[in-house]
Amino acid sequence: MEILIDKLPLDSEIMEESKNEPGVIMKFIQDYRMKMLIPELIVVFAVWYFLPSLGVTFYDGNVYESFGVWMYLFQPLFFLPSGLLLVVTVFVLHGIYPLDNYHEGKIPELPKMATVMIIVSFFLMPVLVAMQMLGYFMTEATEFFSRNPFWERVESVGDLLFYAGPMFFVGLQWWLLLPVFFLSQGIDGIHKIAHHETSSEKITAIFYFLFPISMPFFFNPVEIMAMAAVSIPAFAFYSYIRPYYTYVTAVHTLTFAILVVVTLFIGQYLPLLDLWYPGFIPPHVPPRLW
Repeated sequence: MEILIDKLPLDSEIMEESKNEPGVIMKFIQDYRMKMLIPELIVVFAVWYFLPSLGVTFYDGNVYESFGVWMYLFQPLFFLPSGLLLVVTVFVLHGIYPLDNYHEGKIPELPKMATVMIIVSFFLMPVLVAMQMLGYFMTEATEFFSRNPFWERVESVGDLLFYAGPMFFVGLQWWLLLPVFFLSQGIDGIHKIAHHETSSEKITAIFYFLFPISMPFFFNPVEIMAMAAVSIPAFAFYSYIRPYYTYVTAVHTLTFAILVVVTLFIGQYLPLLDLWYPGFIPPHVPPRLW
């Protein structure tokens, strides 16, 4: 009995634990997984890279104007620039995360704010958000059907649509479907390996390494260097908030280091697809700002 009493927490310890509870702002950031803004904002800036005319002003940059009456379906607030609406959509679409937690039984009640955020996101860019929702349900398919190599690849394609959807529906860069497919398979694959959520680590690892091998086919040296510069710190941040990601970060950093070294040697021939099939990759590099 004395041993059990000794193991009970003291009042001071309970008070100390209660003090460590996150505040309102941090709780919102945790519940709505705002840390996931990192890949989403990277995609937003990539959209601006491909379509610098989007802007953030209230006077220009509606990418759907040429669609005629369909413009209202893609962007009901047609008088606002698509770039500005994309940033807002990235934030409000985070209502999907507490919704996900509720359906998985992780939280007892559905936060009303989550529902409001989802409705707002649909109102801003209906077609884009519908495609991203399709991607979200594809990521859930493995849990519903079966966790095997096929459905895990479907899950990764769902991540492609959810995160890179703005690249296709706002940036209108459909040629990126192939390279982003390999990218999504690779990044989601290394995530699965880190979480031990894959039915076959060997197959998942093969799909991971297909991503760096495919990059020189689609991108020039500057773009590959930019990917390395952005990706390595992003994974380092994940390693900070999730320490078990450390070995994954090491593999990922080594992969990009090798990719950068290879790029230095074959840079004058990149992208390889344009060398073999001239015009396959459309001009997309914006003019210099200075």
